[in-house]
Amino acid sequence: MAPNRQTKPATIPPLRATSIVAVLFCSTAVAVGASQYAFGLFILPIEESFGWTRTEISASLSFAAVGGLTAPLLGRAMDRFGARPILLLSLAVFGASFCLRPLMTELWHWYALSFLQFATFSGMTVLPAGRLIATWFPRTRGRMTGIAAAGNNVGGLVIPLAVAALLAAMSWSGASLAIGIATFAIGAAAMLVIRESPAPNAPGQPLVSSPEQPAPPSASPRELRDTVRSRTFGAVLAAITLGTFTYSAILPHALAHMVNRGMGDAAALSALGTIAAAGIGGKLLFGWLSDRFTARQAMVANLIGQALFAALLAAANNPALLAIAAPLYGLFMGGFGALYILVVQESFDMRHFGSVMGLMNLGTVLSFGIGPLIAGAAYDMSGSYTPAFLIVCTLFVAGAAALLVRART
Repeated sequence: MAPNRQTKPATIPPLRATSIVAVLFCSTAVAVGASQYAFGLFILPIEESFGWTRTEISASLSFAAVGGLTAPLLGRAMDRFGARPILLLSLAVFGASFCLRPLMTELWHWYALSFLQFATFSGMTVLPAGRLIATWFPRTRGRMTGIAAAGNNVGGLVIPLAVAALLAAMSWSGASLAIGIATFAIGAAAMLVIRESPAPNAPGQPLVSSPEQPAPPSASPRELRDTVRSRTFGAVLAAITLGTFTYSAILPHALAHMVNRGMGDAAALSALGTIAAAGIGGKLLFGWLSDRFTARQAMVANLIGQALFAALLAAANNPALLAIAAPLYGLFMGGFGALYILVVQESFDMRHFGSVMGLMNLGTVLSFGIGPLIAGAAYDMSGSYTPAFLIVCTLFVAGAAALLVRART
């Protein structure tokens, strides 16, 4: 009889694992930095080139809702084919949308390319990050997710500076082309380093979700339906949808609010920078807390903290208090970006993570559709963003309550 052989557990290659996090970090940074933070830098040069109105140019941001609608399709495809092809496809489409902009001649070209830009947004950010980090870092996924998600804030700090430098040295079309080329470079790096799992798979075998144990077969459509109908799904969807109002109603109007409250333009810009910088620390902090406790507990604390410090930001009526409130709000706002992924990883079967995460993104269609309207209506009626900020604070508390109620039932 042949002697028993002890199978040595596979170890995670540290360089490969670190490289995967770096690629996810860069993909998130360019997606968020180019789409959101650097957008305003292109408005004036495009207006001068084509004669389009500011309303016509800014209307392209409405295609951000497309990302929420396509996320379930990309998520389902990721569950079937893996994270690597979805990430590569998304980077290719996003890069092409910027490389083709110098060829624009009509307004509908601008809208069509903006549609492409946002259509695969989730395929560059939350979907591959959630799948790959849970697979490669099963014991430290909170901290690693925090690092990868910090690309949001670093992209918000670095990409606008890079675009501003490019616009000073060349035309807007050259800056757009540079973003596209940078995205293709990230895609090339992803092609080299991204692997679905730490251990190689035999042909025809499922993905390996950890070095020690192979993943079970893909979840059936019936199991996915049962998940979507569960109370846990409803509670997490409510918390994520209500939490993302921070990105649509508060963050985009924070600068104008601080100026309206008496801050000078330069001081308000500086305070906005502290929000972004504190957001990096928030992702790392709440990622660590989700490892130390649970992602659900960390999200409850995060939403309550956002409510408290967004209310302080709303009520502050002098520059000194605003300067204190801004980074405190930013710490919790940034942490939500990591918890958004982690609470889905923790609450649901990873076999259908992509499908569930994609469906969660549908909630952002609501928050991004209504949030700006709440802020705009509040300012038009009261001359201040304070009422809108306070309304959103109540939504944060409601999201935390949804998670607490579900935890006790």
